[in-house]
Amino acid sequence: MDQVTQAIRYLKTPLTLIALLLLVLGAGYWGLKAVEAPIPKTVTPCVMTDVGDKLTPNFVQVRVLNAGAASGTARATGQYLRAYGYDVIRVNNDDRQVAETVIVGNAADSPEVLLVQQFFPGSIVQGDGRADHVVDILLGAKADRAPAPNTTLPVSGKVCLPPRNTASASPSPAK
Repeated sequence: MDQVTQAIRYLKTPLTLIALLLLVLGAGYWGLKAVEAPIPKTVTPCVMTDVGDKLTPNFVQVRVLNAGAASGTARATGQYLRAYGYDVIRVNNDDRQVAETVIVGNAADSPEVLLVQQFFPGSIVQGDGRADHVVDILLGAKADRAPAPNTTLPVSGKVCLPPRNTASASPSPAK
């Protein structure tokens, strides 16, 4: 009996360490798989919105992204757009580097994209089929703003726009 007790004493520590090692390896494997898994994007589709006969900045949501412009340009541009009534939902840097200002929206001829383009003369317009109709403004090294932009765009019928937060939504224009 004495030999069995002594064998248990010798084996208890290595077996405990092996069990703990297996537990840590299993948790590490599970954690790695969780980190590598793609993050599902939930995109809220646009809502058909009656804006009257003209689209104005208060109906358009934009993200202002510095993509090669001088430091602080995105922040200043966000303030510039807010002064005209745009709903600036994000101001940040972007990994892409562009020379000219690039405006990205659902389609190059979407009303919200065309309205934003009026604020950036010489900008490049791109469409990527995004469902939410938020407009990204990528500010390049040659970012230029219009000093007195046209703040309306004639439209006919409803326009597909991002859903508005009711706390910050502006009232619909009177007809």
